[in-house]
Amino acid sequence: MKKLVGLFGLFALFILPVAAQDTPAPPQDQEPTAPTAPSEPVKVKHTYPTPKEEISVGFTYRPFYGPSATNVAMFGGYAAYDYNLFRWLGVEGELVGVSGRLKVPMLPPDQIAIFTAMAGPRLYPFGHHKLTPFGHFLYGAGIDATAVPAFGGYPGNTSAVFVRAWQVGGGLDYNRWAHWGIRLIQFDYVDAKFLGNGIPGQASKRISVGFVYHIGEK
Repeated sequence: MKKLVGLFGLFALFILPVAAQDTPAPPQDQEPTAPTAPSEPVKVKHTYPTPKEEISVGFTYRPFYGPSATNVAMFGGYAAYDYNLFRWLGVEGELVGVSGRLKVPMLPPDQIAIFTAMAGPRLYPFGHHKLTPFGHFLYGAGIDATAVPAFGGYPGNTSAVFVRAWQVGGGLDYNRWAHWGIRLIQFDYVDAKFLGNGIPGQASKRISVGFVYHIGEK
């Protein structure tokens, strides 16, 4: 009997440590973690694709140097079409029409209308961006239509002169929207000798502003 009691005592000594190890430990309080700050959205750089075609219309001011070094302020408009071959090179066609009055002493003013139709390359030195500068060289024809009113018993008449014309210049476009832009400024030097090749000083400077519409992408 004493031996049996001793065996149970030894058995209990082995069982109690094992049971203590199997008992789950009470949960410990965890320190609260600091909230993580929301990550800032990644800024995506906006790219401006090269439009396949561009149509621009707007207002034009062009003085005209008439006979006897007279200067006629002429106002009108322009319309231009550009087809872009590459991001830096396009082919442009442009129509310009302006009109004004030539005041002659002791006579009623003559009505003068100047039209030019020219085409040539357009260059984009920095490609197409939000602000897009460009330059161009155009060559074509010019028309000077002058209407002389009746005066002193003489009937009025209208004459037209056709000459070769060229212009060189450039401008700056502000591409504010996906398909629409603003032509902030365009400055051109235009040469059309309506009074004949032997008379100097017939070139003029032209200033234009307008809108640009983009079609498609290259």
